[in-house]
Amino acid sequence: MEKIKTIQNQLEQHNQNLYIVGWFCRDKFLDPENLDWDIDLVTNATPPKIEQILNVVWKIWAKYWTCIVSEWWEKFEITTFREDIWTINNRKPVEVKFTDSLVEDAKRRDLTLNAIYYNPKTGEYIDPENWIKDIQNNTIRFVGNIENRIQEDALRILRFIRFKNKYWLNVADSNYWEIIKRNVHLLRNIYIERITQELNKILLTPNNVQALEELKKIWFLELFLPELDCLDQYNWNKHHMEWDVWVHTKMWLEEMNKIIKRENIQEKEKKLLLIWSILLHDVWKWLTYSIWKNWESNYYNHNKIWAEIFLKQISPRLNFPKQLTEKLYFIIKEHLRTFQIANMRKLKARKLMMHKYFEDLLLVSKADCYWKTPQNIESFNQITKIYNEFKEIIKTKKFLTWNDIKKKYPELEWRQIWERLKMINEQILVVD
Repeated sequence: MEKIKTIQNQLEQHNQNLYIVGWFCRDKFLDPENLDWDIDLVTNATPPKIEQILNVVWKIWAKYWTCIVSEWWEKFEITTFREDIWTINNRKPVEVKFTDSLVEDAKRRDLTLNAIYYNPKTGEYIDPENWIKDIQNNTIRFVGNIENRIQEDALRILRFIRFKNKYWLNVADSNYWEIIKRNVHLLRNIYIERITQELNKILLTPNNVQALEELKKIWFLELFLPELDCLDQYNWNKHHMEWDVWVHTKMWLEEMNKIIKRENIQEKEKKLLLIWSILLHDVWKWLTYSIWKNWESNYYNHNKIWAEIFLKQISPRLNFPKQLTEKLYFIIKEHLRTFQIANMRKLKARKLMMHKYFEDLLLVSKADCYWKTPQNIESFNQITKIYNEFKEIIKTKKFLTWNDIKKKYPELEWRQIWERLKMINEQILVVD
């Protein structure tokens, strides 16, 4: 904060003001324990004036008219108070008009909780859109006219869902939902990378199950994840008594949230892997839907079919990173086999348990066992026992390498070497 005050002093010497804006101010009120110091600054100084006064090391003119300034080797983003004139594709501003008015700058922001300003020197909050009153009422509100705000930037729909569920807020106006549904199609104009990025942030909120209900309610799932949207149309059988697959998925996600918290999983990438695994493990069930002789619903072999469809359709559609795609493919394909380990041939079971993503698969299976109707905790405990015993066994084994085989069997060609290597190492694997 001292470096920011130094920047503020330099600007004030030229009769210019400086404030911290947005999420830092919001989290200082609502989530002080997780306060992030990657701070956004705003000023009434124009970009040329900022260049004259401060050490500007980079400029982002094309998109935001933002200056990156350096103060004692630390970098800060500073944006001039501005008004967005209009936007194209419901996202990008066509023209930026600078203003020296903090009040005018606040009017162009999305939500009142992002329109609060903080003076680092005095510790004073400036609240032109009455956010403090909203937070006292535990509500989330758009700045000005909601339809205008959304049409300026459709991504604000997802930001609204995220902030509402991050802070467990109530909607200021019940009409918001109908207006959002009327405009949700505008999200199709936005790059899918931004949609997925915002969706990931929503899934990482503590109230993500409610957030999913709201994404379904506003027809977002129908547009971007129709495979997830239709899960409420498929009922379960005697092994799952949770009414339908949508209810089952939400219950499973609720349990995964508890596991993530209980096991103190902090890495965002791992949390997203576990959450997406829950959401995607049972979609496209209609392709394998059948009624057996006892009149029970069944989805035989759905895991393998869906894994391939995920790889060819969902992952490219949402532009998932390569590693996340690889991990999700494995978990979706193998999520039923975890419970078959006790009855598998030793080689097959041990090869599965040696897979580099098996422990992630085990966490997904744990959530499945602990929250389904009826529960299957004993089965999971048996799997865990087998796996823990195997981890001790594997410590005693020494597997051969390519060079070992080549040295021992110099007459073999490269393909024969691989075949011999596989055969010998499999023999080593099954011997206790």
